[in-house]
Amino acid sequence: MSLRRLVSSSIVCLSFHVSMDTQSLQAQQTPADTAAVILEVARQLRVEGATTTAEELLEYLIQRYPGSPAATQARELLADLLGTLEERDGRVQFIVWNTLFFTWLGLATPAALGADEPEPFGAGLLIGAPVGYLASRAFASNRPISSGQAGAYTLSTIWGTWQAMGWRAVLNIGEKEICNEFGCYSDTPTEAPWTAAVVGGLAGIGTGLWLSKKNIPRGDMTLVDHGALWGTYYGLALGIILNKEDDTLLAYTLLGGNAGLLAAVPAARAWRPTRGQVRLASVAGLAGGVAGLGIDLIVQPDDTETAVAIPTATATIGLIVGALTVRGKGRPDGRSSPDFQQAFLNVGDDVTVGFPLPFASALPSLDEHGRRRLRPALSVNLVSARF
Repeated sequence: MSLRRLVSSSIVCLSFHVSMDTQSLQAQQTPADTAAVILEVARQLRVEGATTTAEELLEYLIQRYPGSPAATQARELLADLLGTLEERDGRVQFIVWNTLFFTWLGLATPAALGADEPEPFGAGLLIGAPVGYLASRAFASNRPISSGQAGAYTLSTIWGTWQAMGWRAVLNIGEKEICNEFGCYSDTPTEAPWTAAVVGGLAGIGTGLWLSKKNIPRGDMTLVDHGALWGTYYGLALGIILNKEDDTLLAYTLLGGNAGLLAAVPAARAWRPTRGQVRLASVAGLAGGVAGLGIDLIVQPDDTETAVAIPTATATIGLIVGALTVRGKGRPDGRSSPDFQQAFLNVGDDVTVGFPLPFASALPSLDEHGRRRLRPALSVNLVSARF
């Protein structure tokens, strides 16, 4: 036997053994083993500080191998990881917002006191921003603050300021009646709106601190935020459709916002949405409203009431369709996770649309000699059905 033939035979034999060993290893490796390896990689990434990558990997593991023992551990690890991230985000949000809000109070307080020189406003800025930063940082360092709690505090301060200013105007609080040779008329001192804003803001701070003691999922808080905004819009739209004006129209707007906010609280408890679900539903409502404005431009209604009623109706349809489309099972931490659905179209207890991750696979193909080979590839699931 020639040396060339001997070497060739050895290579064939070696290739055969390597192929057999690889297939044996692949046969021995189960999905549970793969999930365990992914879990270990995610743990190592968390230790190294790559929390975002670790989070994505854990989500992929849970979605891809939901029944494996590693998936159970991954859910616990993910909940702990996201709880830490959410607490950090909530603390930052709380400190940033307080710094900004106390800066605004530093300007509003001198105006409420009737200051008309620059020195009081300069002193307000000098005091407001540092006090807001240092006080909020000291408060947040002694207790955990989640994103939902920080969101409740932020909404309370904004809502208290807005409501106080609005109802002052509706009820004419602080107005003075002035009479002269030409008759009597009402006049609003410049200090009145600023005083209402400061009082409402301080009341919002107290309410926000009280609410922040409770554990509020940020998905629920997002629904309350959006409910208040949509309620304010519906109140304004209803007032215009009913041909209300001035203080009466403002009262409709204020009442609509309060109604939307109060209605969102039990709705959030019943639905338990994720923040992404609420945002997607609101975007659908906004898209519906924009479509209604397009109809206005085409139809060109003769009166303002009809011009407002059309986009209000289409926005309502958009909200309903959006809520029904995104309603489904969310993540236990209250955050949306559309990127890690198993397929583009998922059919089970409900129908959801997702953005699936590609995964490694082997696809059969023919080589240049017409022989069937398995080649590495990336695959994406288009439809996943569970009955």
